[in-house]
Amino acid sequence: MTHKVALIGGGVSSVTLALLLKENFSVTIFERDDALLKKLRRTGNGRANIFNRNMDTYFYNDQAFMSEHTPRIVESLDEFFAGQKILTYTDDAFRVYPYSQSARVLRENLLSRLSANVKLNTNIKEVTKENDKFIVNGEAFDFLVVATGSSAGLHGLPLDNGNNFLLESLALKQSKFVPVIKTLALKEDVKALQNIRVKARLSLYQDEQLLHAETGELMFKKDGLSGIVSFIVSSYFEWAKKKAPKSAFKLKINLMPEYTKSEVEDLLLTRNLKSFFDERLVTYLLSKGEANLAENLTNLTYSLVSANNPENTQAMNGGVNLDLIKSTTFNLKKDPRVFVLGEALNIDGISGGYNLAFAFYTAIKAAKALNDTFCQ
Repeated sequence: MTHKVALIGGGVSSVTLALLLKENFSVTIFERDDALLKKLRRTGNGRANIFNRNMDTYFYNDQAFMSEHTPRIVESLDEFFAGQKILTYTDDAFRVYPYSQSARVLRENLLSRLSANVKLNTNIKEVTKENDKFIVNGEAFDFLVVATGSSAGLHGLPLDNGNNFLLESLALKQSKFVPVIKTLALKEDVKALQNIRVKARLSLYQDEQLLHAETGELMFKKDGLSGIVSFIVSSYFEWAKKKAPKSAFKLKINLMPEYTKSEVEDLLLTRNLKSFFDERLVTYLLSKGEANLAENLTNLTYSLVSANNPENTQAMNGGVNLDLIKSTTFNLKKDPRVFVLGEALNIDGISGGYNLAFAFYTAIKAAKALNDTFCQ
């Protein structure tokens, strides 16, 4: 008996599921754009950071939900890529890439193995039910998979990526969307420092309590901070602000994280400050008072604001509420024939392969559930 499956969305989760379903499933992917896996080509700066071997609940917005999954993600993804005959490479920071280090090559490898029916330029705004079947684009299906992507990095789209009508037709409630993995917007004027890059330690405080700290490259923008450190801290900031919107959030930048404050004070007595940094940064620091130099070099403090700009982000926090989902298989509690995967769920992780890992993993779990039930 052949079971018909409709996959709405042509991203990583849909393609992965289609690759893993066995021969007695007939799969159709509906994608509103003109190609599958278009966003995959941009991940990891074009290198495709597919997951991270340093896997922990701390790197996700909902640690309780992820607690049963993080111990299994790495093994599951290693098994998937081995099954697709794709060699991977792990860097010194435990980030995993295809050995080609090319998102384009990875995309071509995955699509070359795909045998699903693909309907491009097809925007699904509503799913109805008829005779216990799901009607998608006028066709009846036995199973429905919602794997719609976010509007992160896309221009001219609302935060919900235009998926509200579809999800409302399925009575799927969502939490509000907030951009994450992005430039940190500051209340203070830092235009004078635009495009200056430094290695620094960035510490996030919530009501004077340290929430998270990260060391690495930081770049000043005209209205905030960019770079990998900013991208990571932005997730922890937005997660905390969503839970406690009345809290006060501050950033402290240690421009010389290799030294203690007392060591910095000694260096200022024996070294020329102009040899430390870009001339504009030195001028900026001096404008805050020479008596406070050591303090500003180790605790330069700013106030944060939340900026909901989908073009300036790499992921979205928000999506289908997790209390609607069976956590082991990612299908609905009220209707096990409907699966919700990847970005469509209210799960997001920090920069470094965690979001792509979740997209692959949810599809792997859903495929196992379907194959185990209907392919005996």
